[in-house]
Amino acid sequence: MIFGLVHPLLDITAIVDQEYLDRYGLKENDGILAQEKHKEIYAELLNGCRYKVKKIPGGATQNALRIAQWYLKKKHATTIVGCIGGDKVGEDMREQLEREGCRTEYMVDPEATTGLCAVLISSGSNSRSLVTRLDAANLYKHSHLVSDSVWRCLEESSFFYMSGFMLNFSSDTMVVIGEHAVEKNKCFMLNLSAPYLSSLFKEPMQKVLPYCDIIVGNSDEAATLAKNFEFNTTELHDMIRMLADMPKVNEKRKRIVLITQQEDPVLVYSEGKTTEYPVLPISPEDIVDTNGAGDGFVGGFLASYALNKPLEDCVRNGIVAAHMIIQVCGCTLPIRD
Repeated sequence: MIFGLVHPLLDITAIVDQEYLDRYGLKENDGILAQEKHKEIYAELLNGCRYKVKKIPGGATQNALRIAQWYLKKKHATTIVGCIGGDKVGEDMREQLEREGCRTEYMVDPEATTGLCAVLISSGSNSRSLVTRLDAANLYKHSHLVSDSVWRCLEESSFFYMSGFMLNFSSDTMVVIGEHAVEKNKCFMLNLSAPYLSSLFKEPMQKVLPYCDIIVGNSDEAATLAKNFEFNTTELHDMIRMLADMPKVNEKRKRIVLITQQEDPVLVYSEGKTTEYPVLPISPEDIVDTNGAGDGFVGGFLASYALNKPLEDCVRNGIVAAHMIIQVCGCTLPIRD
């Protein structure tokens, strides 16, 4: 039902103190690509340290599809495509996702290592600092998409979801998927993913946006995009409307824009108007890890949307999924009876 082009990563999650963040020059509530000075973090966390470590399949799009698969229940309702290394980390991740019911169509680069993300949660505040080493995740080749087995999965799918993180090396592949979606009148959904993407990758984003039937992001990502695309407004509701009104190839589908605002209502633009959906209240002491909350929202939304539920139900299911995910460590899915 749902096809995702992803950055497959293993999330290595640990609750750390301020001294650990300071040692590597890391900030709370931040996300960066690993530099040379950060390479020891992964060895420390994987090979034993004073912190309790949890290893969970990650990567924003992969998280969302795992959550959608959990809701949909039917085996192989989701197809996950991306590049992993020829190592045990990648193989273990594939096995876990297959156990969860996802279909994995990974490209394997035998010379690369599977991508890792250190998810460092600050003790006491539950804020997180992400340090990502993409490695194999950044090596996906278009030739893999058009191989017989993967293209067959694409043709059998009705919904396509991917993140803005793919723009830096796979924008042409995203356009090919978008063209297929337009030709067959299928749904193409993009996550804005991070504020810097509309700055550093404005040109590839301009190529992909016309194929987008659904755009999702948070208020910071929307504001940065509005600035980079010269919307000339600081009013969030105007930004959402203007984003929805940008050029679109498939005129059979009216664009939907979903903007999350942490504890503030989710804003949904559809059919010429913006609707606010309150999030579920939660006590601070019940929040374990906000990493993956946005992916939870997308996963819950996508599962309902793929089942052709009313838009209001899709948004509310996304809110419920995000509420569930922030109460566990990482993107940990409940075990079914």
